[in-house]
Amino acid sequence: MIRMITSDMDGTLLAGSDWANRRLPRDFVETLDALDARGIHFLAASGRAYPSVRSNFGDLADRVDYICDNGGCLICGGKVVHLAEVPKASAYAFLDLCATLPVQPPFFTTVKGMYMTEEEHWPGAERERPWTFVVEDLHTVAEPLTKMTVRTLPGVDLHQLLSRFQQELGDQLSFLISGPTMIDVMAQGVDKGSGIRFFQEYWGITREECMSFGDQYNDIGQFEASAYSFAMGNAAPEIQACARFVADTNENDGVTRAIWQYALDGKSCP
Repeated sequence: MIRMITSDMDGTLLAGSDWANRRLPRDFVETLDALDARGIHFLAASGRAYPSVRSNFGDLADRVDYICDNGGCLICGGKVVHLAEVPKASAYAFLDLCATLPVQPPFFTTVKGMYMTEEEHWPGAERERPWTFVVEDLHTVAEPLTKMTVRTLPGVDLHQLLSRFQQELGDQLSFLISGPTMIDVMAQGVDKGSGIRFFQEYWGITREECMSFGDQYNDIGQFEASAYSFAMGNAAPEIQACARFVADTNENDGVTRAIWQYALDGKSCP
């Protein structure tokens, strides 16, 4: 019996290429109603900051719980129940290392939003503006840090850069590829899987009662923490190989299709 479902957002639950107008599955309200009626928890698991992820759900936001910042910030019932804080000393060491590498200026994430030293201009940046704060120096961010992010410059091998970060600071921080040019940085041992394990203990749920969905490298942790892991049909083959099953694509509402087939229609999981 499934008691907890976690889904990545971008490329997984959300469809559409326009960042500012991406949509939830067409039957998401009906799916959430059915999950609530059966007492099944639904969590959005994302590398993005909490205000950003929450905004995707509109009036449904308080009916969803959240694993944000790749496990750095956990929200239940609209309240923070756990922060996996990045030590400031490790964060500053990361900034120093980035200054020597072919990367764009990093940014920090807190419960409040994202802090960066340069205003970004990209499709969807205006949508993120309410929880994006530009500061002269990231060392001045006083709030607890839940994640850091860095983007590569054009032509840089992302996997080689990841190896360099792990070699230099892997004893202090966790590094995950979260996009074609992006690496997310969390406290040691933190990922979406650690967030799932927190909620498993919080609610008394076992791994065998969990279903998860994702499409990127930063979703592998939640695959490992769930007995029923689904990579999306639009995920790269190497990501699909890390999951137990493959769902339909995000554009075809693959998450809710699988939920109805295996968690709500009375059938057993495959």
